[in-house]
Parts: sequence; C-alpha cells; structure tokens
Amino acid sequence: MDQHLIVFKEVAQRKNFSRAAKELHMSQPAVSQYIAALEKELGVRLLERSNKFVELNRAGEIVYQYAQKILRNYDQMRILVSDLENEPSGQLKIGASYTIGEYVLPRFLAKLQEEFPNIIPTVTIGNTEDIGAKLVQHEIDIGLVEGNFTHHQVSTRQFATDEMYIIAGTGQSFKEEACISIKDLENETWIIREEGSGTRKMLEDFFQRSNLEPKRILTFGSTQTIKEGVESGLGISLLSNLTFKKEQKLKKIQRIFVEGTPIKRKFSIIKNYHEFQPKALQVFENLVKQEA
Repeated sequence: MDQHLIVFKEVAQRKNFSRAAKELHMSQPAVSQYIAALEKELGVRLLERSNKFVELNRAGEIVYQYAQKILRNYDQMRILVSDLENEPSGQLKIGASYTIGEYVLPRFLAKLQEEFPNIIPTVTIGNTEDIGAKLVQHEIDIGLVEGNFTHHQVSTRQFATDEMYIIAGTGQSFKEEACISIKDLENETWIIREEGSGTRKMLEDFFQRSNLEPKRILTFGSTQTIKEGVESGLGISLLSNLTFKKEQKLKKIQRIFVEGTPIKRKFSIIKNYHEFQPKALQVFENLVKQEA
C-alpha cells in the first residue's frame, strides 16, 4: 500500500507532524519527507504549516478525501481476500438507533459472540438519521434502525415489526385498557424525542393523522429520560412496547389505548451497496434476520 497516503492521512487527521509520527512509529523528519515527496509528485502544496499545527488547503482536502477512499478500499480488499480461506473474523462496526441499540441489539451480540467469537463488534448508538449518516460516510459497516432512512447508496431490508403505544404514569388520571379519545390528549404535556429520531417521526405522523395539536411539548434526548418523565407524571409520550415492559410490570407506567394505536413500524437493516461483502457482515446480517 502507498505509504505516502497513509502518512498524509495521519498528518491531516492529527494536524501535527509530531503526533502523526508518534502514531505511525516514525521519526518526524521521515514524516516530513513523505509529505514533501507526495507534494512533489502531485506538483502542488497540500498543507499550510505553522509552528504549532498544519491545515489542509483546498488541494489537500481533495487528496484527503480520495486517500480515505483508497485506503478504505484497500482494507476492504484485504478482508475479502482473507475471507476466501478463513472463518469470519475481525472488527465489525455496527450502528443502531436508540430503541434497537438499547433493547434488541444486546441479544444479537450475545448470539454473535457465542457462534463467531473471532468477530469483534464495536457499537455506535444514535438516532436514525445519525446512524444513516455514519453509514453513508463509511464510519460503520451496517446499521439497524427504526423508521425510514433513504439514500441512493444505501439498501434497506426490514427484519422486524415494532408496536408503539401512548403511555402515561400510573398516577395520572387514565385507566389502563380504557379507550381514550384523541381530543382528551390535546391538553396533555407530550414528551418527545429530538429531531432525527425515528420515534419522534412516528409521533409527528400520528399527530398529523389525528389532527392533534398538543398545547405543550417537551423534547428529551433519550428514551430513558422520557420514561422517567412519564413515571413522575410530567407528561405522556409514545414509545415502543419494547422499552417500557419492566416499568409496566412494576406498575410505574401504563399504556393508554387511543384510536389508531398501537402504531406499527418497521425495524430495518441498512447497509451500503457493495458487490462484495465481508463474511463478518454477512453472518451478522443473517443472525439478525434469524433471531428477529
């Protein structure tokens, strides 16, 4: 592999020759020589230097973007060739939206560890839009998301169906199993997830379908915080049935039955279109489909 691109990528990321040299286990003069040789080969300056740091100029930004792709493709090639002769192994970067990552993924990972101990998963959890963006930027290998994510370079395949319910604290004046009218919910405080969340998108769609205009909305950044708010009587919310089973069993949260609920949504596997895929990714995808 071209060592010039490896060195350049490290300098671009560290913005410092000394830190790049330390990471690459090289001397600083050797790093400087590689950068000088690459600039000479391309006939253009790539870095703007100062005493303390270096910055990419416009030409450097172009080279950096292509260097990332070239090095990533080289690593992918090595993995795929190795897969021809070896059992699935190596690092697998998995992204998951919050509901799946916190309540579904651990079961998949336990099964993966049991059947393929040489696969080392690393997990990123975020909202659906975050996970989709990381996949497009090749920061993860595969994503498990709730709701919809569409992009021209991403394939989507449903692996499960989820049910969502409106919930309230047991101290609030709702009777579980009783059917509540939508109009009764208009004056309630609604606790919702942040922009980009699949859960929030489902709730916004429900508001629109039901012509419901809540008088007061609070936005929280996690499902756990929303549940605690609901338990305390702060407001009501819409969450996946997977997320509040324990609280319901302990009689801290109750489901409210309203026309149009429960709301069903799909859980999907998203991945980049590739002609070839590493064995580790293939076995994880198959495991998710089987276990779900």
